[in-house]
Amino acid sequence: MADIRKRSGSKGTNYQVRYPSKTAESGYAYATFDTLKEARAFTENLGARKDAPAEVITVPVAVERWLTVCQKIGRDGREKVELETYKEYRRRAGVIQEYVWPKPLHELIPADVVAFRNWLLENKTRDLARRSLSSFHSVMIEMHRQGKIQIDPAAGITIRSGGRYQEEDSEVEIPTDDEMRAIYKAADRLATKNDFMAECWARYRPMIYLAGFTGMRPSEYRGLAWAQIGKDHVKIAQRADRTGNIGPVKSRAGRRTLYLPQVVLQMIEAWRKDCPASDKDLVFPTASGAPMALSNFRVGAWDPLMREAKLMKTVKRGGKKVEVPKYTPYALRHYFASKLIETGRDLKFIQTAMGHSKIEVTFNVYGHLIRGREEQHKQSAEDLAFLLLPAQTRGKSVAKHA
Repeated sequence: MADIRKRSGSKGTNYQVRYPSKTAESGYAYATFDTLKEARAFTENLGARKDAPAEVITVPVAVERWLTVCQKIGRDGREKVELETYKEYRRRAGVIQEYVWPKPLHELIPADVVAFRNWLLENKTRDLARRSLSSFHSVMIEMHRQGKIQIDPAAGITIRSGGRYQEEDSEVEIPTDDEMRAIYKAADRLATKNDFMAECWARYRPMIYLAGFTGMRPSEYRGLAWAQIGKDHVKIAQRADRTGNIGPVKSRAGRRTLYLPQVVLQMIEAWRKDCPASDKDLVFPTASGAPMALSNFRVGAWDPLMREAKLMKTVKRGGKKVEVPKYTPYALRHYFASKLIETGRDLKFIQTAMGHSKIEVTFNVYGHLIRGREEQHKQSAEDLAFLLLPAQTRGKSVAKHA
């Protein structure tokens, strides 16, 4: 028979339920609740349970344990998450813990997770809702591995990154060929304006060219080490987070080899003789040898580059009109991907080159460009028919399908 015990301490008052459990060594298991009402509701439902686990935990407690694993151990044999990633996980955890869960973890069923998903969509932005539900999935997977739940009630319950119809504004913004030429020319001019700019842009110019000709992420070229550069290629193996902390790339797919044109390799080699010493052997460190923070790269390199290239736009902020860069540093990566698509590279090649862990990511980001090539695919089919079939047969085939 179950009993409820009131416990008071420095952290406040809670209610502990002790109930029989065949899986517990002592013959009893325990569950803790913030209110007496929750504790009583739990004891009333015990009769419907066939076998309660040795330890009953709530969703908020499970989330905290998941965060601890991410920060101190690493999930499923992976590296421990970086500080900035942990901060993002903590933000999502706060959303999960904000929801009022009606049951302890092991009693959740898919309908409960659907209710949580609906609450997310009603009360949070779609992007935050999607990310929070994704982290909830990770919590469930970790709890299953630890034996706290027998099945994952969240399996198959997702939030798509967009609605049924993607708005045009949701597509990534990609510079035109002329705009890319303007960006490279602007980098060249900034590198020769005066002695101060020449010193700064001896570093920034090869960074810009490297990003544009490889599609590397800003975190990847800011975290690039000299040991990763070969005679005609660069091997991606590590990254710098927003604050400059160096760590491995986020997924196995991020580890890849990218080939460079000689003009970019020559720029990098020219920079090598002036590159500050760095304990981490970085290609583009700060003057003190530390990894460059993303905010410093934006202010010191990207914003001046956009102004020099005349790629600014006017927006309203705080009731005032201000000029901001038309593109973000990721535009160089998106441009590179667009040229791979334009030149007819297959999707698997593009996925590998961009370091996407799943082909769905490639479709989600660049699907509008791929769909835009339907006319070319249609012409390819006609070209194949022209190559293989006699003229008379081709005519009949076309007439038949007209």
